[in-house]
Amino acid sequence: MYPASVSLLSCTNTTQLADFCSFIVPNIWAGSLKSPILPKRQGAFKFFCQKIIKATQISCACIVLALYYVYRLRSAYPCVQGSIGSEVRLFTTALVLANKYLDDNTFTNKTWSDVSNIPVHELNIMEVEFLAALNYRIHVHHLQFFSWAEQCQQWM
Repeated sequence: MYPASVSLLSCTNTTQLADFCSFIVPNIWAGSLKSPILPKRQGAFKFFCQKIIKATQISCACIVLALYYVYRLRSAYPCVQGSIGSEVRLFTTALVLANKYLDDNTFTNKTWSDVSNIPVHELNIMEVEFLAALNYRIHVHHLQFFSWAEQCQQWM
C-alpha cells in the first residue's frame, strides 16, 4: 500500500498517516483486512483523519498506541457491531487516551471536542466507557508496543 521505506513511527506525512488510519481503523474494527466500509464512507473517514492529525499534530507513537487500543477493544468485544460513522468516535476516543497516556502536555477534552465535532459531554462518556472496556489497563509494555508497530508497518 505504501513504500516499504516509510517507517510508521517516524512518518511526518500527515496525508500518509491519515490514509493508513482511515484504512486500518475500520479493518481492525471489522476483524479483517478486507475493506469493511464503502469507498464513500472511507473517503469521509480519511478526510476526518487528515483533519484531526493535522489539527492536533499528534505524534506517530500516539497514533500507533491509539490503533493498539482499538485492537484491544475489538479483541475484548469481538461480537460488537459498530454503527455507520462509529469509526470517527472510536478513533477519536483512542487518540484521546493515547495522548493522555503518552504526552505530558495533552489536549483537553474540550479541544478534542472542537477538533472532532463530538460534543464534550459525549466524548467524556466515551472516554470512561473505553477505559472501562480496557479494564483501565492502558499501559503497553515497550516490547508489545514495538511488536504492534511492526505489525502496523507490515499493513502499510
